[in-house]
Amino acid sequence: MNFVQNRTTVLGFNDNWKPDLSNVTSTALDLKNDWNPRYIILGIAALILFFIWTKSAELQNPSRLPVIGRKWYELGYGKARRRFQTGAPRLVKDCLEKYGDAFYLYTDSKFHLILSYKYADAIRYDNRLSFMKAIQQKLNNGVHGFEPHAHMSSDKRFLRDMVKQVLTRSLASVIEPINSECDDALRRNWSDSDESQEFMLKETMWKILGQIISKTYFNDESVHRNPEWIRLSTEYIKESFVAAHELRSWPKPIWGLVANFHPRTKFVRRQLKQIRQLLKPFLLKLDEAKEGKESKTPIEWLHNAFQGQSPDIVSMIISLCMVSYDAGTEAVTHLISDLSGKDQLIHDLRAEILDVVGKEGFTKSSLQNLTLMDSVMKESQRLHPESYLLMQRQALEEVTLPDGIVIPKDTLLMISATHMMMDSSVWSDGDKFDGYRFFNLRQKSDKAAQASHYYVTTSPEQIAFGHGNQACAGRFFASYLIKIILCHILLKYDFSVKAPEEGRSRIARIQLLRIRG
Repeated sequence: MNFVQNRTTVLGFNDNWKPDLSNVTSTALDLKNDWNPRYIILGIAALILFFIWTKSAELQNPSRLPVIGRKWYELGYGKARRRFQTGAPRLVKDCLEKYGDAFYLYTDSKFHLILSYKYADAIRYDNRLSFMKAIQQKLNNGVHGFEPHAHMSSDKRFLRDMVKQVLTRSLASVIEPINSECDDALRRNWSDSDESQEFMLKETMWKILGQIISKTYFNDESVHRNPEWIRLSTEYIKESFVAAHELRSWPKPIWGLVANFHPRTKFVRRQLKQIRQLLKPFLLKLDEAKEGKESKTPIEWLHNAFQGQSPDIVSMIISLCMVSYDAGTEAVTHLISDLSGKDQLIHDLRAEILDVVGKEGFTKSSLQNLTLMDSVMKESQRLHPESYLLMQRQALEEVTLPDGIVIPKDTLLMISATHMMMDSSVWSDGDKFDGYRFFNLRQKSDKAAQASHYYVTTSPEQIAFGHGNQACAGRFFASYLIKIILCHILLKYDFSVKAPEEGRSRIARIQLLRIRG
């Protein structure tokens, strides 16, 4: 008996045994019949998405900096993204303490190089690091419904040019429109009676700022006092930012496809369509106006700048509103909340307003001389910047920092702002509001150093407006706007704000009493 015979005998196999394949064949045929081409397509699509997702998370790290992303046992970057979205301030601060002044962190969509504020001066004038290119990564450029986002981050820089030429160089011309519209906006949205009333603070502040800013931009009552314009423009701005954030959870190549089925994106598309319809009569008036007429408002400047061309002027208008409505509403909402309950500070602010504006009226000089108010504004901004990560940049080419850190081309980077408000490493009692902080620092400084404590002045210690040649161009306009609004509120209302510290700008309620006509 050979080996094979021995093996089969030992195992108890019958030499004459043949397998019955009838059931197997039948099952295979059933599987073949049940197989749907859709599963093949979905499987391929899933593999492509996984590949895109994996590639988007790759980074170059020639300086071998620490990389904080997913944990070794996690698949994908979903949990890393959630950690950032739910606890960015503490996460960034802990990483700075643990890893030092430079590291890579997975944020809401990809890795960013995070630098401490000590690098702010090193990058402030470096045009190889582009703010606009970085913003383009976050905004949904090319997706229908987000055209205003595309204009806001356009390389053509029309917004920045308009702000510099119309708003910044002619600041005196915006004072009267802002002042004249404040009272009407407050009466419409807050109170016109001498009885105590209560409102949602931020919700009403959106409408108040929307009307006042629109007066400055349009100077046409059919628009800036039209409740439908205020509703549509504010709704579009709020909802489009949320929709853009939600779309960023998908790979960028399929944003356009996902947008067609995304409920919030479909909503903002409808809003934008209604805005176009609402602004038609106003734009028709501009078309019929005499050519060559001097531009008196930002919208007239835009219209004249593109005379004879056919740009999407409505999207440009909305993008202009986007950069002012949102920031202005946040700033004033936080200011009112910070002032609530601080009776002595409010008393001193009212005294300053009566002493300065009461004598001079609303002028560039009087607004610049509201030094205590300027201090309060800077302190509130210090505690409540737009983000805990600022000065966003994208490297247009490889850049080497003074200490030797190499930033590869296309790297996205941000400067941490946690030093401004989360500890006392820069400011004494840095986590507490002190409205007199910058007022007192001015008194102690020589004239040369006083300017560093102005609301509009940027520095590595105070980067809420950015820093350097790509800092916020509209901060001078914002300063005048907020001061005039605060003057009206402080002189005309007693108020108190009811809100928990967490999420207060979103859910705060204001109780107020009109004390002056």
